[in-house]
Amino acid sequence: MALAQALDLQAVAEGMEDEATLAHLKALGFPLGQGFLLGRPGPIPPRGRGGVLP
Repeated sequence: MALAQALDLQAVAEGMEDEATLAHLKALGFPLGQGFLLGRPGPIPPRGRGGVLP
């Protein structure tokens, strides 16, 4: 987290699978996160859509 802040970047915490992990990462100051707790993986968008989901 400190490296991201020093470089003026946003860090993304990964692997959030339970409320305790989410609370810990939020306490560390992570502004963004991903993991099964927040949402299951979805299908890959068709080619040519630029990664924009419907």
